[in-house]
Amino acid sequence: MSEQTPPRSTAGHREPVVLSPPQERSLLSTATRAAGGRLISARLRSVHHRPQRSRSVVHEATLEVEGQRREVLLVTHVDMRSFPDGAFVLAADGVAVAVWRFPFDPYLPGLPSAISPERVRELLDQLGAAPGPVTLRTRAYRPTRRAVVEVRLDGPVSGRLLYCKVLPPPRARSVARRHRQLAAAGLPVPRLIGVAEEQGIVALEALGGPTIAEALRARAPVPEPDALVALSQRFAGSGVRGSRDPRAFADPVRHVGLLADLLPARAAEIAVLAAEAADLSAPLVGVHGDLHPGQLLLGPDGAITGVLDVDGSGRGYLVHDAGNLIAHLEATGDLDGSITTAAHAYAGGVQAAYAEVVGADPLARATAASWIGLATSAHRAQEPGWRQQVEDRIDRAAQLLGQVGTRGG
Repeated sequence: MSEQTPPRSTAGHREPVVLSPPQERSLLSTATRAAGGRLISARLRSVHHRPQRSRSVVHEATLEVEGQRREVLLVTHVDMRSFPDGAFVLAADGVAVAVWRFPFDPYLPGLPSAISPERVRELLDQLGAAPGPVTLRTRAYRPTRRAVVEVRLDGPVSGRLLYCKVLPPPRARSVARRHRQLAAAGLPVPRLIGVAEEQGIVALEALGGPTIAEALRARAPVPEPDALVALSQRFAGSGVRGSRDPRAFADPVRHVGLLADLLPARAAEIAVLAAEAADLSAPLVGVHGDLHPGQLLLGPDGAITGVLDVDGSGRGYLVHDAGNLIAHLEATGDLDGSITTAAHAYAGGVQAAYAEVVGADPLARATAASWIGLATSAHRAQEPGWRQQVEDRIDRAAQLLGQVGTRGG
């Protein structure tokens, strides 16, 4: 694709511009034609909103290229900041929009290599892994931010070997450093196998075992609540430092703009709730930064054997990790009626255990903050009924804050 550079018109906007469906389709069609193809159809898959920074929309598209149909992912991206070199940029009513086809994300230069079996096989050879063909599976993709690719080896020695985490290159160096810090502190994070700094690829060992969320669904043993508190205290004493502030990630105020757009009748209420939930002060300690049931791997007896996704680890508030974990446990139950009672009861036990350490009122505020963040994730997935989920999760935050009243945290 050849690059076009129309004028940007984000000045005066607090949030990235939201494009209409016809604008999205027109941009996808124009970009496809520029690449020598024709857009046949496109369906919204997910929306990724970074408060006061960017908005990415992922589409499942069918293209016709040289007489052949292809199923691809296409992304439109509006950014409050400048685009990286090489981005293909179009205009929609004067707003600059970058458009790309997965895996050619201009923010993640290593992604094409990370999903290429030949290139990954070269990496395994450099690491001294057993020979044989590899099978790759993209497990996660958030435009501009990260992708996770599972690498499995097929042959005499088979099985899941590692994960390639693809990040913007400066971020990859920081994440690799954090893995080393936490491993040195004795935390069960995946072993860092290697890092390709220029491409932004971090290679991590694959850990086994179910997550807490999976164990709840399977009615398998889960950790005692005190074990989760002990894990948080190990993070607190780890001395881990990151390049980003975990408190900023946990700040519910950053979600107000998007939620106000989604629920305009509740905009004033949401702003008040977010401010109350953010009214926290606590000692700065090492934290995970995004602790939830999908980040913790378990052994057969329910003991914690692995901690995943420590990209956001650093110095923050332990209560934020606790509140995030509790809200996600309850949300796990909400999404699966067969385990609602068990998940909510377990969340209650975890809440009681953490409250002994961080205090009941601060924990209620931090949990409310996480519910506000979870309201935005319901929108991101664009599943049927997501609007009601947004409403329900704001209601959960309001309920928690109503118990706190106006007492300081």
